[in-house]
Amino acid sequence: MVLMESFRVPLGTPAYDFSLLDVSGREFQLSNFSEAKVLVIIFMCNHCPYVKACAERLGNLQKDFLNRDVQFVAI
Repeated sequence: MVLMESFRVPLGTPAYDFSLLDVSGREFQLSNFSEAKVLVIIFMCNHCPYVKACAERLGNLQKDFLNRDVQFVAI
C-alpha cells in the first residue's frame, strides 16, 4: 500500500549528516555541499515514470540556479 501522508519538516531545519554512495561508487556526505547557500535534496527513484518525465526539467533547473549558490542533490 502506498503511504498517503508524509511528515513535513519546517524550512530551515538543519539536515542530518549522511554518507551515501553515488551510482559510480563515490561516497558523498552532507559536508561535500557546505559551500552552497541553499541545498535542495530530492528523494526520487530513477525508474519511476514520474521521475523520468521530469528528470530533464530538474537538470535544467539545476543549471538555472548554478550561479546562485544553489546545489541540487538527488537521493
